[in-house]
Amino acid sequence: MTLRFKQLTIPLNQDFDDSHVPRYLCEHLKIPEDALRFFSIRKKSLDARQKRRIVYHFQVDFSIDDEENLLSRHGSVLEMIAPQSDPHPLEGLKLPKGLFAHPPLIVGSGPAGIFAALVLAEAGQPAIVIERGEAVEQRFRTVNRLRRHGQFNPESNYCYGEGGAGTFSDGKLTCGRNHPLIRYLFQSWVRFGAPPDILYDAHPHMGTDNLMRIAINMRKYLVSQGTRFIFNRSLQDFKELQQGSARYRCVFDDSSALDTSHIILAIGHSARDTYKMLLSKGFAMKQKPFAMGVRLEHPQEDINKIQFGSCNYLPAAEYKLVSEQGDRGVWTFCMCPGGSLLPTGAEPGHLAINGMSYHARRSGFANAAVVVNVRREDYDQGHPLDGAKYQASIERAAFKEGGSNYHAPAQRLADFLKGCQSKGELRSSYTPGIAPGRLDLILPSFIVESLRGALKEYNKKMPGFISQHAYVIGTETKTSSPIMMPRTETLESESHPGIYPAGEGGGFAGGIVSAALDGVKVARALLLANADP
Repeated sequence: MTLRFKQLTIPLNQDFDDSHVPRYLCEHLKIPEDALRFFSIRKKSLDARQKRRIVYHFQVDFSIDDEENLLSRHGSVLEMIAPQSDPHPLEGLKLPKGLFAHPPLIVGSGPAGIFAALVLAEAGQPAIVIERGEAVEQRFRTVNRLRRHGQFNPESNYCYGEGGAGTFSDGKLTCGRNHPLIRYLFQSWVRFGAPPDILYDAHPHMGTDNLMRIAINMRKYLVSQGTRFIFNRSLQDFKELQQGSARYRCVFDDSSALDTSHIILAIGHSARDTYKMLLSKGFAMKQKPFAMGVRLEHPQEDINKIQFGSCNYLPAAEYKLVSEQGDRGVWTFCMCPGGSLLPTGAEPGHLAINGMSYHARRSGFANAAVVVNVRREDYDQGHPLDGAKYQASIERAAFKEGGSNYHAPAQRLADFLKGCQSKGELRSSYTPGIAPGRLDLILPSFIVESLRGALKEYNKKMPGFISQHAYVIGTETKTSSPIMMPRTETLESESHPGIYPAGEGGGFAGGIVSAALDGVKVARALLLANADP
């Protein structure tokens, strides 16, 4: 059996790190450190509600020889727990080798696609992964040319390429941990190079530097297990076959083709050309609500002072804010402490903005999306892709307002509230650069008014949030997919058996964790449909 200390509170000090937790535990329980036979941090959170007494809260599991005696003396803070095993997606499956006459085809190598590939490989059924963009090593150089010189590659950019859009992000793992397979995801990330503290931190993040390393390590492992990767290749068409051992023939942009009976569509939320192709083939697709808005950027030291007071040796501070403006929800999303802003359009002449950070979060800037919910009635003209067209119209307007050179239009937050153009020097982490622009004229009026009301509320919750050093930079159009591809109980497309829409592109996820989890679910469903009863 194992003991659990339910909440060990440790006052903040400059030299503290997680390796000191066993010492604090033993001091509290009045036992020698060498009495510990096993020790593991289960949860960690920072409590800064009292600025003069900032503390860490830990939940830890441990064992010693005389546990009954210790439990009798400290029963108010300790509990006995039974050993626990973590679920695995292949649990309960009976799978013969060579299950498929043709390897499953996975379209897209983002979190959904790569975790689907991992589950299939671990089941002894390796897939073929097709990715329209480049592998991480080449992709990194390509996106740097966009940031430094405004050179845009429509097939490999911040949206397309190995690891998907999440490769260049904060790597924030924001998703409830209640699903039994969430721990499998986290353990897999650690296995391939993520910091071990993501297993217990209340606000885990990996950072772009770790995300790139993880993508490379996962690819190398999957190749060793028989998975085949094909980069710089996009799906252009698919045809239903009437005879033979395969159900579909997939045709790519170089006119090559692959036959398969199982396709996992993990195309991401920006593949509008693929949406159009699928729709032309009668693929089941419908509109879905989403959200749009802007990116906020502050000097990181301003957010630190608001959140932590005078304490200056904590990690870069975060925030998460919500507001109701009439019948509209307004919330912050994908907050990147110590991060940078990126151009994340996926088509020439389009501008969308997102944020990223390295694990250390030391850029000196804090950024976050602040978005307003967009309902179907805001854009519906009777076509399944009306939401994508609506997003695209905003992106084209932002591109033009920034100077048609991938510079981003920007306003001081105070000027956005007043409805005027900003003057003087504007400083931002965004490259290629920012230009004074009227975001309040680019965005629909219902979004502008909702943002203005919410930002004033946020300033009441975080005094100093509105300042001359805070900027509104735009636009943030891609919080989630504007479409959904309906699935059956077996997670196959309602219109095309054997094709499994997955992740953000299918409308079933909104971030790294939920996309990866959906990839696991889809791969398991595919295996279940073909496993021995």
